[in-house]
Amino acid sequence: MPVPVANVDVSDVQNSQAGQHQPLPQANTQENKPTGAGVNTGAGTTRPKTEAELQADRDYEERMEDEYAKREGGA
Repeated sequence: MPVPVANVDVSDVQNSQAGQHQPLPQANTQENKPTGAGVNTGAGTTRPKTEAELQADRDYEERMEDEYAKREGGA
């Protein structure tokens, strides 16, 4: 079975071995923007929690601690 061989330009190999790197061509930034469902939803971004949300988190944690304590026979 033959071994596949890549088609490589010899000048590219010589330039890369000499430490000379060719810059990558810059694509149009308009083409690189993500598209599709959910791109403009803010997914992946965070905001600081409001005081009401922080209080709700504290209340939830307290209720969970009480529930676990009941299940373990305490409180």
